[in-house]
Amino acid sequence: MIFILAALGTLAMILSFRRSVLLIPVWTVLTPKALLLLDIPSLPAFSLYKYLCLVMIGMYLTKTLLKKRPHPSKKPFSRAFYIILISSAVSAILNISSSNSGLLTLISLVIEVIMPVTIYCEYLSRQTSEKLNTLMSKYITYYCALAAYGTICYLINYNPYIEFINSTTHTGRIIAQTYAETLRGIRAQGTISHPITYGALIVMMLLTYYTVKLKKPKLNLKDHLKIGLATTIIIGGALFTNSRTPLILFAIPLIIFALSQSAAKSLRYTLTFSLIFVTLFSTSELFRGKVLSVANIFDSNFGEDMNGSDLAMRGAQFAASARHFFSSPLVGGGLDATRNIVSSGLDPDLFNTESIVFRLMIDQGSLGLISYTTFFFLLYIKVARTIRQRPARRMYLGMMIGYITFTISTGLIDTLQNTLFMICALYYVFKFEANENRSITRRPILFQDNNPETMPPSNHAIAS
Repeated sequence: MIFILAALGTLAMILSFRRSVLLIPVWTVLTPKALLLLDIPSLPAFSLYKYLCLVMIGMYLTKTLLKKRPHPSKKPFSRAFYIILISSAVSAILNISSSNSGLLTLISLVIEVIMPVTIYCEYLSRQTSEKLNTLMSKYITYYCALAAYGTICYLINYNPYIEFINSTTHTGRIIAQTYAETLRGIRAQGTISHPITYGALIVMMLLTYYTVKLKKPKLNLKDHLKIGLATTIIIGGALFTNSRTPLILFAIPLIIFALSQSAAKSLRYTLTFSLIFVTLFSTSELFRGKVLSVANIFDSNFGEDMNGSDLAMRGAQFAASARHFFSSPLVGGGLDATRNIVSSGLDPDLFNTESIVFRLMIDQGSLGLISYTTFFFLLYIKVARTIRQRPARRMYLGMMIGYITFTISTGLIDTLQNTLFMICALYYVFKFEANENRSITRRPILFQDNNPETMPPSNHAIAS
């Protein structure tokens, strides 16, 4: 079955490469990295996603080379990519003699993240504003369907896609758990191997949808109904992941958006959100449990212990990360350092280390911390400059702060590429709209070349 999917993916790219590229945000969530094409002992696992990325890169390079007059396309996020690529390469090369070097991890970063996003951006730049808006509608429709699928599987206590993913793992190195036997019980995960990744991706798409909708000066009833329906489906799916971080990721942008309005609007939004919160907390046991589980992070007396991370665990992980950080503070121990330390069991305090900060401290040192901080800053600035509408810009700011908070709390966990796809889509949606507005508002030239037929009558002629 897995080889049939690989053949169908290849055929789709051959028949319609442009459409396949534009649908990357869709097929990436259907091909998580745990969905393996080849799983041979003593060799690195080879996922279906990596295979499709290689096919896409190969076809893109072939098309570029065969062009008679290739036009160099602008790459809006090239600086951001160069920064993380260079910092990762420096860490890998300077630790080349160690098993922690992570050259394969560096190659995967290029194949699975940087090149797909670059190709995706180029094909987005060839679209019109109308086509981009249609594309965004298709994205949110698909992600709503994904969230609905995850919720249904949760309710019936069976997910056939997760079983299919596990059937491709022959060595047991990569497993998509169903979590049925864990303390939290079964968790919604859609077509993705990890519930937190699934929850984060559907929430990020919802926030992207909010940002696009807020470019309109005023939302009509139809817009409100669409937003309400999408929110209900996706947040319902996020609730059933039994994870706190996707909900925090959703809450942060809403809080920032509400507080960044004028005093009257801020008060109105605050009262509205407070009323919704109090109503749900009072009437929904599920919602109340999620709120208390978030409070459990800070105080174990609140809610039920779900065997998740808390401040005490994070403190121990930070102390352990700091010990390894000071052994190589500039460039870290290599891109695979944290992974190898955890798998070897040499430092139990690093077990379940998820925060991107802790991993960067160990793997890439100060260079990694600085490069990723700059990376996210450049992503925000590049898109924010194209957004003229204040509400949309504020929502995008909240979306970025929410995602950064998510990575600090939980790590990237295979969310980076899809998040970058959404950021790229937002960039071109607002850039094209700004270009259209400039062309519409540009003052027309009424009189040219002093042509008597186009010149207005003289003052005395008007007076007469």
